[in-house]
Amino acid sequence: MKNTPLDQLLDERKLWRGQQLRPTAAANDRLSTGFEDLNTALHTGGWPRSGSTELLGKHGIGELWLLIPALREHLADRPIAWLNPPYLPYTPALSNQGLAVDRQLLIRPKATADELWAAEELLRSGAYASVLTWFSSPNLNDRQLRRLHIAALEGQCWHVHFRPGDFAQQISPAPLRLNLCAANQALQINIIKQQGGHAGQQVQLPRPAALYLQQRAATTWPVYNAAAAVASRQTQRQVLRKVSLLPSTHSSAIFSGANLTDKAAKLTTGNKESSH
Repeated sequence: MKNTPLDQLLDERKLWRGQQLRPTAAANDRLSTGFEDLNTALHTGGWPRSGSTELLGKHGIGELWLLIPALREHLADRPIAWLNPPYLPYTPALSNQGLAVDRQLLIRPKATADELWAAEELLRSGAYASVLTWFSSPNLNDRQLRRLHIAALEGQCWHVHFRPGDFAQQISPAPLRLNLCAANQALQINIIKQQGGHAGQQVQLPRPAALYLQQRAATTWPVYNAAAAVASRQTQRQVLRKVSLLPSTHSSAIFSGANLTDKAAKLTTGNKESSH
């Protein structure tokens, strides 16, 4: 039996042969991205259903919007786990995108060792369709990255690993690695690596207008003026005071008119009696 360095690399899954993915297996394991251009650029025609996928780039450029169609489809099977996201997920927005809030698990370990332990347990458990991770120390070594990928394969879980773009040149066992960057009202995607297919493809996906905050310039924002506020309150008090006086004045006028009528009636009656 041969035990060459090449065989050792293949056994340790540090290297694979070109086109080793079987077409039938690839068709069964892929998950549509929801974007036709990206499906075409990816060798398998979509996201992998298990194993690690690395998305490298800055936060808040539309990376979650890119995953929403696939996550929504995944939810029909099992829930999703979020490990240390940079921002607290906004549950109304998730619900609006079709992600049931009661099927989301948020975990916030503090130490890197705890993050790695929690991530492995979630990935290997088989209870989650996808685990999204943002590690506090993104500079993980090859052994740590490989353990995460193997755990995701064993648990049939899609591990989406968010990392800074600075690690794009780092060797990683993740079969699929994409570099994301913001373009002019679009998301630029550069395929760094994909198992069984060529890399280097570039895809630009236009982002919906709803993702952009439409607001007036700061120079047109209303400014609080203390003197104007005091004057406004005084005016309001004066108006309220006048309104409160209206009923009593009106009533007194009515009663005054009634008294005059009574006096006139008495005088008329008196005159009639004296004439007798």
